[in-house]
Amino acid sequence: MKRNILPQFLLVGAIVSIVAPALMNPAAVFATTELHSIRPADVLSKLYIDYTGLDAMKEAINHGEHNTALGTLLTHYREKHPLEEMPNAVSETNLAVANNVVNHIFQWGPYEKAPYGEDIRWDWDPRGDIEWVAAMYRFHWAESLVQAFSETEDQKYGEAFVELTRDWITKHPLQERDKTHYVYEYWKGFAWLDIQTGIRATRLCQAFPVMVHADAFTPEFLEIFMASLYDHQAKTEMFPMGKVHNKAVFEQRGFVNIAYNFPEFHDSRRWMTLAMERLHEVFMAQVTPDGVQREWSGGYHSGVLRDAVEIMGRMNAFDIPVPADYRNRVHAMYDYIFGMATPELAYPMFGDTSRDITLPSRRSRYVLYSELVEATELFGDPKYAARATLDQKKLPKQRCYAFRDAGMYAMRNEWGPDQIYMALHCSPPAISSHDQPDNGTFELYAFGHWLMADSGYYTYGHDKKARAWHRQTSVHQTLTLDGKNTAVAAKPLLWHTEPDLTVVTVENASYPDLTHRRTLWFVDNTFFVLLDEAIGNAKGILDLHFQFAAGEVVIDSDNRQAATKFDDANILVWQNSVAPVALEKEDGWFAWSYGKRKARTAIRFRHKNSAPVYFLTVIVPYRGVKRPFPRAELPQEFDIGSDRIVISVNAFDKTYEIGRNLKNKNGWCNIVNR
Repeated sequence: MKRNILPQFLLVGAIVSIVAPALMNPAAVFATTELHSIRPADVLSKLYIDYTGLDAMKEAINHGEHNTALGTLLTHYREKHPLEEMPNAVSETNLAVANNVVNHIFQWGPYEKAPYGEDIRWDWDPRGDIEWVAAMYRFHWAESLVQAFSETEDQKYGEAFVELTRDWITKHPLQERDKTHYVYEYWKGFAWLDIQTGIRATRLCQAFPVMVHADAFTPEFLEIFMASLYDHQAKTEMFPMGKVHNKAVFEQRGFVNIAYNFPEFHDSRRWMTLAMERLHEVFMAQVTPDGVQREWSGGYHSGVLRDAVEIMGRMNAFDIPVPADYRNRVHAMYDYIFGMATPELAYPMFGDTSRDITLPSRRSRYVLYSELVEATELFGDPKYAARATLDQKKLPKQRCYAFRDAGMYAMRNEWGPDQIYMALHCSPPAISSHDQPDNGTFELYAFGHWLMADSGYYTYGHDKKARAWHRQTSVHQTLTLDGKNTAVAAKPLLWHTEPDLTVVTVENASYPDLTHRRTLWFVDNTFFVLLDEAIGNAKGILDLHFQFAAGEVVIDSDNRQAATKFDDANILVWQNSVAPVALEKEDGWFAWSYGKRKARTAIRFRHKNSAPVYFLTVIVPYRGVKRPFPRAELPQEFDIGSDRIVISVNAFDKTYEIGRNLKNKNGWCNIVNR
């Protein structure tokens, strides 16, 4: 590839120039810099005309033949990106969506589609949800057009893409980037926000290799299209997000994708170098040393990882060095997926994480299958692909994992689909609002079923009351004082795992003068014992909450236990009979996807005393309908908040002595009799 040495201090987009120190401190320049969209007629001046394949364009430019130069540039791109035949048959569902888009009818999320009319108002909020508007500005609608054109080569899809893209570009010049939304008045500059700009840039790059073959994609439109790409680069270079957030990564992915997919731009290599510098900073700051994205929400972990890996590959292609600590952190993110993934190869439903409850019939379509296979390809370790394919011979003996920096823990008795699996969450404050104030909560799966799932998040924007309901502490499997939301102030105290026992102790400074300490024993790889200590002298009502899978639940208040009533697999929650605790039913909801939820049963154990108090709970997953009869008790001299604990437990005709010692950082389990 023929290239020149690119100027190091050429500022993109704006009609200004700066010196090196300003690039190191862009905020000093941005405050006085105005952005204007470049004229489409100036696009050719932004290209490196000695780039391989542009000889005809260079000759036309040298002869002052502007339109001819554009035509040769279009030919260059069509030859560079031959239109490939799709391996799959035409999707009727996708064609229906694409046909609607052709007619300016759009749909997003769980809502009814909306007709936008002949003259599109892109900022329209037809369903009262800011996420709908954001999706329109991220060009989510382009995907169906691209797929439909690729599958059918019907020119109406290409015409629609060109028409809609041209319309959006015309109505959103850079000089109007600070506009405030007419409904969401706090949403200043929404059209050119970091995440909108980054995702839109990526989707434009993804659409281009296909749509460039449309008859409607003329040399004149190519000029408009590439001018808009240049505007995207100008905005991101001069006004990056500048915060530690998933959006900053998505933004830089778009920046990199334009530079990578359009190396004909004179500034492409400089853009790539700048992106690596910025991404390294925001990426390392938002991923814990043990590999967890600091929003504690599965979708954002995958999104940041996907972008980080893609950018790493783009940098390798440009021979731009990728720092070793960046690569190592990417590796750690895959380790988190390996250790934390559910039996269905998905994330625990903590924070703003959804769940596919209609599990695909093929394992290769599970949510995290591809990420695990990719990890083996990237790092050469067969365990990741073995987790994806469930190759038992290549899976490690260790099955329980702790990510203590992030406050995430996974316990399982085996790797197969019938495993008993519990995910525990007790994390430090997140870097955004995608987490929930639910430290100490957990999800439990056994014998092919989610028996105690998280309440989910339900929605982002259209129903604030419902979102607040799903976020409250009292609808999670943890402790509350007077039903109020807790603070997020986690502290890991103990992690001990061996073949037949795993013990974890975490704390959360939940309220003023009240710390919630939870110790969980996974005993004999069969059942769980929870000791919840309310440490402090705060006055008020203390409740311990649990939620069940949707379906019938038998609540036995006299014996302080509740159990599901399914035909094949069930869960029993039993509370120690010594402490003065009352069992009461609560309302519950299970929301597995955006805008979708159903009612379920929840319970609380209400203590009759104020802190300091304890709750001793046994949770037993079991097959069939015959209910087990667990028992557990603490010694009479037990001191709440002490380092050393010993508990006597009986379950499945075995008696165990279990314990923990925080001072020595260990736990134990002895079988007293069988």
